[in-house]
Amino acid sequence: MGMGAHEHEVRVSSELVAEVGRYAAEKDYRCVTPGIRARRNGRSTLAELATAMVRLYPGHALCGWSAARLHLHMMAQSRNSVEIMGPKQIRRRGVISRTAQLDPSDVVVRYGLPCTSPLRTAMDLLRYVPGDEAIAAADQCLRVHGRPATAHRPAWVTRPPMATLARIEAELERREWWRGARIREVLMEADGRAQSPWETFSRLKLHRAGLTTMIPQVPVLDGEYFLDLADETHKVAVEYDGAHHREGKQHAADVERWNVLENDLGWNLIIVTAGPLVNRGDILLRRVRKALSEHDFDATSATSE
Repeated sequence: MGMGAHEHEVRVSSELVAEVGRYAAEKDYRCVTPGIRARRNGRSTLAELATAMVRLYPGHALCGWSAARLHLHMMAQSRNSVEIMGPKQIRRRGVISRTAQLDPSDVVVRYGLPCTSPLRTAMDLLRYVPGDEAIAAADQCLRVHGRPATAHRPAWVTRPPMATLARIEAELERREWWRGARIREVLMEADGRAQSPWETFSRLKLHRAGLTTMIPQVPVLDGEYFLDLADETHKVAVEYDGAHHREGKQHAADVERWNVLENDLGWNLIIVTAGPLVNRGDILLRRVRKALSEHDFDATSATSE
């Protein structure tokens, strides 16, 4: 559900009281934030608070993760604050306020709510999100949603990327007063092929350890399968197994896929989950190095025979 789905339920308190009276306003509506009320039909949502902010502060727009949510950025769903940008500093519980003068080109309307454009949103995520999470966010901003092209199959696109490297660089040149060092630093490690943030974190762990032959989204069987990270020469792959992969049909499909890759095609698959990747990344590195060295040993043995 888009962030603007509750917009029709959010009312300015003074307008609501004038329309239905104070008793009905307090009985049938609850306070979302001072000055804004919503119908008593469930718990308060980020959508209602976001709508309240742009109602109370004309000339402001949702930004950061709040805008990214409206642009369907997959990492935005887990955020629990509303981010807003405009000429006035706002102090409200649950709200992150950034002060800036927005150009008309910086603002679009999504689901009835003003928010920063996909390009401006992507650049703000790269500027403000800390650590490797910014690189994961960048990968999802640069990602084309659809199927990549292979040697025998054309690509298809369901949704274009929020930004491209060329457009970001052009915008940085246009905004000479911006400090673009942080954005360029993030982009140096961004890739844009990862299908999930955890694929990005896996790639960073491997590449920073020197295992740069592990490439994202390697096609197998003419694109019937795509491996999260793989060394095609050594036939070693790392696959991230998220919670959604353990749901009924998806789990069955994954098991069949892994069986084909390992038993029929000879791939060495290393399955990783979030906990070990975060807490014991050394285990992943050890397993990948071992798999790569075993392939080299087998190839040497076959040659000597």
